[in-house]
Amino acid sequence: MTRSRPLKLLAVSVVILLTGTLVSGCGCLLKRIVDQSVVTVRGLAVKNEVDAKANEGYDVREARAKWSLALQAYGEGDFEAANRFLDETTAALQNVEKVAERVYYQSSGGLTVSGLLFKPQGEGPWPTIIVNHAGLGTAGDFSDVALGIRDRGYLVFNPDYRGSGESQGQHELAKGEVDDVLYAIQYLKSQGLVDGDRVGMYGQSHGAAVALLAAERDASVKAVVAEAGFCDAVGIYENAVSHSDDPVMKYNMDQLLPLVGGTPEELPEEYRVRSAIYGADRIEAAVLLIHGSQDPLIPVEQAYRMYDALRRAGKTVELKIYPDEGHTVVLPQNRAEVWDLMFEWFAKYV
Repeated sequence: MTRSRPLKLLAVSVVILLTGTLVSGCGCLLKRIVDQSVVTVRGLAVKNEVDAKANEGYDVREARAKWSLALQAYGEGDFEAANRFLDETTAALQNVEKVAERVYYQSSGGLTVSGLLFKPQGEGPWPTIIVNHAGLGTAGDFSDVALGIRDRGYLVFNPDYRGSGESQGQHELAKGEVDDVLYAIQYLKSQGLVDGDRVGMYGQSHGAAVALLAAERDASVKAVVAEAGFCDAVGIYENAVSHSDDPVMKYNMDQLLPLVGGTPEELPEEYRVRSAIYGADRIEAAVLLIHGSQDPLIPVEQAYRMYDALRRAGKTVELKIYPDEGHTVVLPQNRAEVWDLMFEWFAKYV
């Protein structure tokens, strides 16, 4: 879908609503609809500005916090407050600090892959953390996470996998993306930035699957924090099929199935190569698995299975389940605890 199409659909909806309002003669409802439509369009535009700055390597933590307040006010129907917070978001973007540099390196298949590099204070080399973004997003999506880790003395690299951001290639769903992460580690080491083999990884959702698969192939990865990740690609396919009447699940299936190339029956090896559970015995890293028990996209069963496989293989692993969370941890108190657990894990094992 092109970026203009949602705006056109929004415009049509607004026209229809306005027509009904004018006929009924309710001026207060008309104002509310207009306010909502204006804030909707502006909110999306401001969000794009924040994301663009993040991907240019700027610190957008304050701007993101303001935008989140705008989103909360919007959800509560307080469009005046939402608009005010959008003003504050825009103002926060005027004084952002450059905190990361964009680097480019070669990955498998001759592809040029890019990412954001966050350097801590002092002289390197440093212990290093790779932050693997979720879904089909970009390195800038997790810049706030990178800065939190950097501020504790780590070098942090957020890769744009192939097909993302400024990288070449196409998305492959936890296949070529794993190569991109491993080549990133080699690149950083070649630049003298990494303190020996002191490497850790954080990943969320798709990024968590990438982190686990990368740890199977690189013993220099000492610690992995995997949140809401899958370990068995067939299980994800079967879950999506069993909920195909759900529009969100159907959309995900329509987006992701072409990346693999077919069904498990048609291409069993393509699913196996994307499934970390089959290589649990090769993982040397200490693994912290984090999952919400209400996750509809990647069922919590995946976390339990990976935990059991690592335990059977005699690996260092812990599992943290949040009973009241869905896909990724979002409740503020739980989110804060996840970051604390992550920091403690890296401090202990990297």
